Amino acid sequence: MRRYRSVLPAVFVTGGYVAALVVAAVVARTGGDVGFLWRLSLFVEADEDATATWPNVLILVLAGGLWAWALWQSLRGLPYGKTLSADPETRPLRRTLYAAVAFWVFYAVMPVWPWWAVVLDTLVMAAVVVLFHPVLRRNVRHADLALAAGLLAQVSLAATEVFDMLDWHAAERAAALGGFAGAGTLVWSVLVLVAQWRDGRWGRTTVWYGIASVLVPVALLIGGIPLSGAGDFHDVYDEATSAADALIVIWLARSAHELVGTPSGLAPYVPPTDRGAAFTVAARFAACLVLLLPPLANRHPAWISPHVSIERLPPVVGDVVGAVSPAFWHALELFVGIGGLAVLVLVALQRRAVFWVAMSGLFLTALGGIAAVTLTDRGGPGLLYGSDAFDPYAMITTFSRPTTVSPLWFTAACLISAALLWCERHRRLATPAVGSNSTPSPRL
Repeated sequence: MRRYRSVLPAVFVTGGYVAALVVAAVVARTGGDVGFLWRLSLFVEADEDATATWPNVLILVLAGGLWAWALWQSLRGLPYGKTLSADPETRPLRRTLYAAVAFWVFYAVMPVWPWWAVVLDTLVMAAVVVLFHPVLRRNVRHADLALAAGLLAQVSLAATEVFDMLDWHAAERAAALGGFAGAGTLVWSVLVLVAQWRDGRWGRTTVWYGIASVLVPVALLIGGIPLSGAGDFHDVYDEATSAADALIVIWLARSAHELVGTPSGLAPYVPPTDRGAAFTVAARFAACLVLLLPPLANRHPAWISPHVSIERLPPVVGDVVGAVSPAFWHALELFVGIGGLAVLVLVALQRRAVFWVAMSGLFLTALGGIAAVTLTDRGGPGLLYGSDAFDPYAMITTFSRPTTVSPLWFTAACLISAALLWCERHRRLATPAVGSNSTPSPRL
């Protein structure tokens, strides 16, 4: 058996938890009360109709056993013979990983986290995302994408909790990003696991724990579908799937334990000399994200039609719009309404030939939003009239139904994105290619 530096505390704490788990299982089978075992293994109060059947007790014991294994993996510390590295990129990352592991103690004490605990946890994980960036830059190509995706997920989660606490439900819907924040976490996790696989410091077992933390929750969810009609057994199974979070704790702890020494076969990380690199990544990220905010806050997939009908447009404009193919018009509205412009900008950031196409689309959409508000007949019921016709705030509120956002918000997002895209174009033109002494091309 390999010896570890903190083996005695790990054996004491883990052994105590396992002993309590065995006692709780015996009490559940002999006394018929599953509450103590439920609280000990899942850290929440038991359902009122939960029964102490053999399948239910077995599932709860397995869930508790997984948390016991997470305790052992977290507390055992470094193996003997491993020395801590003085690498400036290693020390803060290892400490932050340990802090992320320690934060899971809140889960045992407070099964339902208050908003401030969620915000603190997201701040710790955001620090993990930032400090993993040097490791990613050395091992994978899309390190900046991982940084942006990881921070997006953490900021979205924190903002959603804060806005929910303040009862700002419209801002909460926008901050939730339509549920796409989970995709950001997935992208970051996959790229980090690729980097760990290529790096010589982390063992294959640690990487497989990380892979399991991504795949096992999905497998448990799919496996519970046939049990949906099993009554009490399905309820216990559904609650016990939360124990899969222990795999995340194990991966975080092992990643911290093995972050020693230097990577094998890889050059040490050298921070970029361009101090504006971080601002460039932020500008590219903002140019796409700002176009997604109005569609995510909108409860309608279309762009203008939820607010303005053809009948309320001037006759000339109405005739022109009516002459356009209805299929084309609906496709255009759907493209803008679901955030298709963000994809166009993303392509323009990678392909110079698409720059003017993206700029044209942004400006035409901005003009379309302004025209929808300013050219509409304001004499109709519920629309602007009198002095309010020239009040920008009144235009925004009047042309926004409770479940939609005004076309002016799309206009503002398009103008901001166009400005960021234009600045990025000039930055690339002013920066010569690496290893080239020639004058940069005048085209993006």
